[in-house]
Amino acid sequence: MYPKLYKNILFPFYETFLRKRNTLKYLKYLEKTQWYSPERLREIQWERLQRLLRYAYEDVPYYREKFKKLKLLPEDIKNFKDFEKFPILTKSDIRNNQKKLVAQNFKGKIFKTATGGSTGIPLQLKLDHNNYEWRQAAIKRVYGWAGYSDGEKTVFIWGGSVGKVSFWNECKHQIDEWLKRHKIYNTFYFKEKSMKRYIKDINRYKPKFIIAYTSPLYNFARFIKENNKRVYSPQSIIVAAEKLFNYQRKLIEEVFGCPVFETYGCREVTSIAGECEFHQGMHINMENIYLEIVKDGKSANPGEMGEIVITDLTNYCMPLIRYKNEDVGTLSEKQCPCGRGLILLESVEGRILDVIKTPDGKIVPGEFFPHLFKEFEDIDKFQIIQEDLDNLKVKIVKRDSFSEKDFNLLKKEIFKVMGKGININFLFVDDIPLTKTGKFRVVVSKVPINFGNR
Repeated sequence: MYPKLYKNILFPFYETFLRKRNTLKYLKYLEKTQWYSPERLREIQWERLQRLLRYAYEDVPYYREKFKKLKLLPEDIKNFKDFEKFPILTKSDIRNNQKKLVAQNFKGKIFKTATGGSTGIPLQLKLDHNNYEWRQAAIKRVYGWAGYSDGEKTVFIWGGSVGKVSFWNECKHQIDEWLKRHKIYNTFYFKEKSMKRYIKDINRYKPKFIIAYTSPLYNFARFIKENNKRVYSPQSIIVAAEKLFNYQRKLIEEVFGCPVFETYGCREVTSIAGECEFHQGMHINMENIYLEIVKDGKSANPGEMGEIVITDLTNYCMPLIRYKNEDVGTLSEKQCPCGRGLILLESVEGRILDVIKTPDGKIVPGEFFPHLFKEFEDIDKFQIIQEDLDNLKVKIVKRDSFSEKDFNLLKKEIFKVMGKGININFLFVDDIPLTKTGKFRVVVSKVPINFGNR
């Protein structure tokens, strides 16, 4: 009864009438267009891309300079092949051109956001109100493929807030989660003792869905199996933030007795793709983004791995055009049997964030560090290394503007999660090199995670 009340009355009243947002209007549109043919969806992408390029040329200094340097006008880009002539946007480009990337005459509410990502390079970004609503609609559609619906009992095995949160904001958050019937287990404070408590809580609460970071959920499933515990089986589980490996999927589905749905996104554009009930790959949110797989500067063929390059088709405040998020992936040659026209992302090879274990038994997901470091815009790069249980090394490449006050706050937040029993060595360095294979490991731990007596 309550899910119908929330979905059909409470949430629409709040979102549409009180907040004047178009989220549900956009969701209705996305639920319709997902059944269009791939050709029709490409037409929608092209129409939106043309509009964005014209706008970027006229109103965004950074892109206007790029067009002039290439001696191109927006109308010279007549198809997706022509679009490949436009230069790639890197994280470094964003950091060095913050003001130039913002539309000069944009009118409307602007949201500030930041990402530490899994690259160890924090970014400050801006998005507009309309873009925020499209992003929320895309998330709801992707979660809907797993059967998720607003107002149903849901457990989140997720990261919590970092830094000081005002009493009023915390109250609003708690009321919001209560109305949504969400329970949140903060993965930044996971211990074996808390896992036992969460098992009892899940068995008592009987959630219809679990939404989780991949690694913490996998370790939770390991704990349950290795200690011969039993846990309530939800309808489905949705995982995010990290790549889901087959061995992880197999164990999680065995322990919880339900299907797992993988999703892919990045904070820069939020939801990118997700699995439907056929699990043949992840459907790309084509109406919101244009995703390219680029190899050696050219579009890769389906089935061929390359760098992921994204254009956000709905952000007019700070457009991200041909943005390289530093993940690699493969487009599928298949057409999903579900009938949706959205093309499939066959696989994504994002960065792997190791889990940190503390002397007092806490199991902290690697996502904690990007989640924290995104709050410090004067840090250019960071890396976390755990050689043994008692010692943690934090390497930081900082700007001159990084203050003693910033450093003290950073240390406070890290110790708050890690506890006082671990020795943390902070090192300010000029640069952090890549591995021999050309990759950048952000969180590296050599400490095994063991549960039970096995």
